[in-house]
Amino acid sequence: MTKSDVQSFLQCPRKLWLEHHRPDLIPHGDPSIYRRAIDGNIVGAKAREQLGADFIWPPGDGDKARAAENARQMLMAAPNRPAAEVPFMRDGLYARADALVPEVGGYVLRETKASTFPLKQDKVTTADPEDHHLDDVAIQAWVMETSGLKLVRAELNLLNNRWQYPGGDDYCGLFRQLDVSAEVQERKPSVSLWLAQASEVVTGVMPYAVTGKQCDQPYACPFTAFCEPLDPPKPPHPIKLLPGPAGKALARKLREAKGYVSLLDPAQGEFIGKEAALYRRMQSAHATGDAVLEQGTAEVMAKFSYPRYYFDFEGIDLPVPHWPGVRPYEQIPFQWSCHVERTPGGFEHAEFLDLTGNDPSLGCIGKMREVIDPNDGGPIFVYYATYERGRLKGLAERHPEYAELLQQYVDRLIDLHPMVKEHYYHPEMLGSFSIKKVLGVIAPDLDYAELGEVQEGTGAQVAYLYAVLDPATTLERKADLERKLRIYCRQDTWAMVEVAYFLARKGRPKG
Repeated sequence: MTKSDVQSFLQCPRKLWLEHHRPDLIPHGDPSIYRRAIDGNIVGAKAREQLGADFIWPPGDGDKARAAENARQMLMAAPNRPAAEVPFMRDGLYARADALVPEVGGYVLRETKASTFPLKQDKVTTADPEDHHLDDVAIQAWVMETSGLKLVRAELNLLNNRWQYPGGDDYCGLFRQLDVSAEVQERKPSVSLWLAQASEVVTGVMPYAVTGKQCDQPYACPFTAFCEPLDPPKPPHPIKLLPGPAGKALARKLREAKGYVSLLDPAQGEFIGKEAALYRRMQSAHATGDAVLEQGTAEVMAKFSYPRYYFDFEGIDLPVPHWPGVRPYEQIPFQWSCHVERTPGGFEHAEFLDLTGNDPSLGCIGKMREVIDPNDGGPIFVYYATYERGRLKGLAERHPEYAELLQQYVDRLIDLHPMVKEHYYHPEMLGSFSIKKVLGVIAPDLDYAELGEVQEGTGAQVAYLYAVLDPATTLERKADLERKLRIYCRQDTWAMVEVAYFLARKGRPKG
């Protein structure tokens, strides 16, 4: 058994069982799996640089017990040198410590994560670390106990996202350590029980499970598509479709207090809160099987002047920044698409894409200024404005000489997302107002699933990583990724055109 096995067990026993018995079910090419792996590798490499040039890196061995014993002897022989990826074995459980740092009386066990240091809303006060990170360190500490090496402190080594990369390959402020010794000591006695339970799962029959929160927390499970058909029958219109935190809370309250499981169960007066009208619209649509489009949308859309801009960013958030002035996981736009409607029904398309590996920010701003006239006052339609607004404000912070221009763009943003929520719902949207779900019912011929490997935001980020950072990517492969990125981003802005025309009750636009 490995540390990863125990962590899988803690997330979901069936996940552990499937990893051992049905690894063939893991989908190939999942962009989220690749993204998590590449982030972990990049952050791990930077963390090892913290240890200096003279750290011990014990070699691997097919015999894990022998590898652990060899590592122990290496550390005993050089007690003043730090070590990385140190293997340990106890009672059949194998784990590797990211780093052991010598300190008076023993070692600091330092576990690096490609996650940011937890802070409360004031961005100063330390918040609680994530439970699965504490479990991870507790497992390592428990396995280390019988090695003869003294543990003096346990730390999480996390990315400091209040730090900005100064350039010049100076990453001395990238990490910030969090002492979790007390939390680890509390959890450590549970490790032997977790190991016993996980071992029983692996040697037994497939455990019973129902899909739920554990399918996404702490990580997306690759077996969800396999498990969902095995779930007990669900009501055809589950009340949990109510969207957003408020909707989920109301659904839970009605389920617990009244026993409601279907969206059709509550009386309309039982739908309360700021989005009560939306909940009633959803209930009506599910009851009849027909979409509901409220009156007034045409009048709302008619108020907007021409030219109209339909705009979408794609950004990359590297855990280890490459460009000066950037924080860990700060989103930097590397691509955008814009459909321009200068007169009703007359469309042009413009775009920006930078796969050079250089900072794309100034090129992004310059091309926007060429395409989106700063002085014409035309509305800039987006879908879920929080993202585009954040990118524009971030660009302005990094390049204050363009702050006035970018603020003009921010002031002109028109968000189609709340318009849809306030006026439209189709039962096939299943409680989601993502542009893909909306497009699936108003323009089903524009299917994102047909776009291949770049069909959503994570896929676009992974395409960027392959094209820019992977030395194994050939010129032909990079050209193919560039083509797919352009097609995907262009479809996103054309989707906004489709939504705008639908709300205006104009029928389908002609591109």
